[in-house]
Amino acid sequence: MTSGGSGSRPAELPPDPEIVLDQEIVLDPEIVLEQEIVLDQEIVLDQEMLPLREEIVVSWFRSARSGVRPDQFAVPYDAQIDLTSALLRAAQPVLDRVTEDLVDTGNALVLTDDSGHILDRRAPDRGLRVWLDDIELAPGFYYDEGHAGTNAIGTALVVRQPFVVDGSEHFAEALTGLVTVAVPVWQPRTAEVLGIMGLSSRLEDANRLMLPFVKRAASEVGQRLVDDLSDHERVLHDHFAAARRRTRDPLVAVSERTLLANALATQRLQPSDRELLWEWVSRNGLENTAVPGPIVLSSGPWIVKRVQRVHEGSMLIGAILRFQAPLAASAGPAARGGPLGSGDRPRFGWASVTATEMRVAELVAQGMTNREVANELYLSPHTVSFHIRQMFRKLEISSRVELTRLLVER
Repeated sequence: MTSGGSGSRPAELPPDPEIVLDQEIVLDPEIVLEQEIVLDQEIVLDQEMLPLREEIVVSWFRSARSGVRPDQFAVPYDAQIDLTSALLRAAQPVLDRVTEDLVDTGNALVLTDDSGHILDRRAPDRGLRVWLDDIELAPGFYYDEGHAGTNAIGTALVVRQPFVVDGSEHFAEALTGLVTVAVPVWQPRTAEVLGIMGLSSRLEDANRLMLPFVKRAASEVGQRLVDDLSDHERVLHDHFAAARRRTRDPLVAVSERTLLANALATQRLQPSDRELLWEWVSRNGLENTAVPGPIVLSSGPWIVKRVQRVHEGSMLIGAILRFQAPLAASAGPAARGGPLGSGDRPRFGWASVTATEMRVAELVAQGMTNREVANELYLSPHTVSFHIRQMFRKLEISSRVELTRLLVER
């Protein structure tokens, strides 16, 4: 891994008003790499400072839109940690075992929940512990992207896949001496991200073995979560995991008690759909064959491409259903209802967008700035900015142009 300095940020603003971003305009990363720009007329990014990886550039823009300042690092703290959570119970034995492997490596293992709240940290090196305390990478603090800026833990939560942030790729100046590799830990019943397992070190102690090490630790925690399932749930989970590796279509596993889905299917599924899907599977005697007809779920008709019924002995315990992609673009009012797994609505896709967020999106698509939207809806510009950030996260996009395009296509 390379370190590289972060450089000093210019003290004066460029004179050209066309390159000012007042949290209103988001430029394409390719444009950003060609010129100096200003965020909020306070945070200045220039060509030499911008990181090279496009995903880091996009994360920097998310960080700036969230109000994170590179020269001021202060993340929230909450001492309340649920010691009885399924994630922590599954992770504790793994953390206990691998702590010995970290002695004299200059590395620390960190566990967070799905909000970036740090639940546990293992750092055998006292000097490293003190340094990590100074940058608040310690239990109780939040390292989500919206508070800490671009960092492996927070960005892995956004992109829902392993992520590495190296030295000056961090948005916050306080973190430019840090390297972290982060890997999501998945909930086996719902295929949702439960939290993050991260391995952190100083720049000089980073090495290529960090990623395979933390991947193995996260995999062990995931396996312990699977072990907590019933025998039937475990069999269905194993079939779902195998099927997910073989397709990019929306995929669902369903049983009398369980509903699993990959990211594409999660966007439009509702909890009530489990009963509808299971009734359809139980009623149809189709076995590992193409299925011509649709299933009518809460968000509308879904076209089934293939169904695999899962048995244990002679008992039907579940089924794996592969659907036609893409799914229908619109989600009706019913789809805006309950969540998949937890909360009040799905976490991603149009079905997760609230009525207020939708109204904000419609005004943004008309070309209004945050302040103009705020005046129209009697909200503060800060609240409008929050709603836009939420939609970027839910729709997995990074610009107002993409938001407008999705709204038009919808």
